[in-house]
Amino acid sequence: MLGETLVEKPPPMEGVEDLQPTPEGRARTWTWIVFAGAWASMMINAATFSSGAALLSLGLSVPETLVASAIGAVLLVAGSVLNAAAGVKYGIPFPVFARSSFGSAGAHFCTLSRGAVAIMWLSFQCWLGALGIYTGLGKVVGERWLESYPLGSHLNLAQLVIFLLYLVAHGILIQLGPTRLKKCINIVLPVVLLGMAGIAAWAASLSSLHEALSAAEEETPLTIGSKGVAFMAAINSSVGSWSTLMLNVCDLSRFSPTQKDQVLGQAAGIPIPFVVTLFIGMWLAGATSVAYGKAVWQIPQCFAFWNTEFSLLAGFLLAASNLLVNILANIISPINDLMNLAPERLTYRGCGFTVLFLSLLVCPWWTFSGRVSFVLNFLSGYAMLTGAIAGVFIADYWILRQRCLEVQELYSPTGVNWRAMLAVLGGVAPCVPGFINALAVHGAAQPNIVGPFWAHLYSGGSCLFSLVVSGALYLVFMGSSAKMATSDCEDVQLEAL
Repeated sequence: MLGETLVEKPPPMEGVEDLQPTPEGRARTWTWIVFAGAWASMMINAATFSSGAALLSLGLSVPETLVASAIGAVLLVAGSVLNAAAGVKYGIPFPVFARSSFGSAGAHFCTLSRGAVAIMWLSFQCWLGALGIYTGLGKVVGERWLESYPLGSHLNLAQLVIFLLYLVAHGILIQLGPTRLKKCINIVLPVVLLGMAGIAAWAASLSSLHEALSAAEEETPLTIGSKGVAFMAAINSSVGSWSTLMLNVCDLSRFSPTQKDQVLGQAAGIPIPFVVTLFIGMWLAGATSVAYGKAVWQIPQCFAFWNTEFSLLAGFLLAASNLLVNILANIISPINDLMNLAPERLTYRGCGFTVLFLSLLVCPWWTFSGRVSFVLNFLSGYAMLTGAIAGVFIADYWILRQRCLEVQELYSPTGVNWRAMLAVLGGVAPCVPGFINALAVHGAAQPNIVGPFWAHLYSGGSCLFSLVVSGALYLVFMGSSAKMATSDCEDVQLEAL
């Protein structure tokens, strides 16, 4: 059952302190309120605020977009709750949980691919946060002064200094350790809520709600196929955007005292904040379109209409929001992923500073300029792989092993489970043609290079399709191992009695 926890803990394992099972007691401080606050802090951010633009551009109305996003958010809750259960019961992080289905060596495939994408997103989010501060400062001192020392076509000295200082702020939180995250959530969440409420109030002052929502809806014809395909694409996008955190949610749930805390926390922290933030973004876009003749989708774009002091404050608030999102979604995971390579030698803080350095090497001012749609579409395409891995996780833990893991075995060499790898390949392969097509034609006025079926399969359900197919294939490939795993589980339970 979801509410059960493991009473007996494995003996201490030297040299793997940060990947050890989190013991019950004082270390389990993430109650449902903390979990809900963590998710809400991540949902109420600039990316969610702007995502309505992409969904409306599919040809959906505002109500259709909100319904599709709500369905996607509920599915995200379901997947996150299922993958978080092992973290609560056994106190294990994502890299250790991955060993159950992929083997100790095969888990590196899950962790390194997840970690690489996290570092890319970290770099992108850091650049957005730094640009928020830069834009706010530009209102105070003037953009001409900030642009006085160019370092190339995409970067100037002021931007680089702000970006580096922003990375230092991330380094301070890494140095403080994961136990201080709860305090950060308690500080940032109220500020973010007030900021979003302020944006909603400003939108209300510009035009009526009905006028704003009517103006926000795109009048262009559908570019993705039928209305049904567009609706499924909106659902898939809502799940896929956060599927990476759904995959490694054990990194957070290991700090929850009970299953009830992680279930209630995620159910409260994901759907409502996500849908409300999306709605406010569409409301503001329509309101600014009515009032100024131009829709504003990005929060920094709002600074052009605000006074100097408020713009500067908003820039720092945007940076603070992105910082917390980065710590929870884009830093903790790659830290654990790197430690998993050599847990006897690597430390939490050492890996954390390495992650920040790697995000600097990405050079986001160049990587995410020009053909930005290509890079971001590539990162978004990772959702098909995330879904496939999540499908294997869920099938292994909930069906094959029936929520019973041999913890000591997870910390022992078990090689690679090639059946799990083949299951992932089977779930991802049908989506690849559509993925290649999306990279080739995204943002370009040219026809698809693959048939409609493959294009729609990718855009309308890559994450969900790969999850279901890979999970089913995994159970088929494991075959008789399912009975053996169930028998082993019963033996362990009898010994515990």
